[in-house]
Amino acid sequence: MLSHHPCTPYFGSVFRGHPFTPYSCGVFSRPGCTPELLFPLNQVPVLRVQGHAGPPEPLDRDRPVDRINELGPLLSKCLELPPDDEAQVGMQLSLKLAFKRDGELLADPRFTYATRDAPEKVKAAYQAAALDMLKHCTPLPITDKLGGAIAGRPFVVAIKEPRDLKAGDRPDDAVVPAPPGEPKP
Repeated sequence: MLSHHPCTPYFGSVFRGHPFTPYSCGVFSRPGCTPELLFPLNQVPVLRVQGHAGPPEPLDRDRPVDRINELGPLLSKCLELPPDDEAQVGMQLSLKLAFKRDGELLADPRFTYATRDAPEKVKAAYQAAALDMLKHCTPLPITDKLGGAIAGRPFVVAIKEPRDLKAGDRPDDAVVPAPPGEPKP
């Protein structure tokens, strides 16, 4: 602690003219330093998740992540998007959640947004895909330092449909010609 290496306590960096480092360490902290996450008032970090078609990829649990910006790509490996017949172009979904120190979910996630004009069947398919993603990924393979930094803090997970689904790819979009003699819709 007294060597100020690898981090400097808050008061030491300010009074000694060293660059400010957002780390806290002291007599009562664990060995090393714990990153202190500073977010502006009432702002929650957003984890952007890109899904893919096909089964979820296995996580490398032997190599835990140590940075918050690695959580989005980590969750992306576990997100299997709904099949084309249940998908919608430009569909967006977000959920709010928090993790424990060990990478488990703190409580059930809460869905906060879904594309407004999407049918209920499509919304339900994307919500099921998001819940399956969390089931496959948790507990997250994270380091102890990152676990201490994110424990109990809220996150927003934003999911956006990346596929370009063309009209006619889905059975719902198929245009059925009207029988002769009947007006066209």
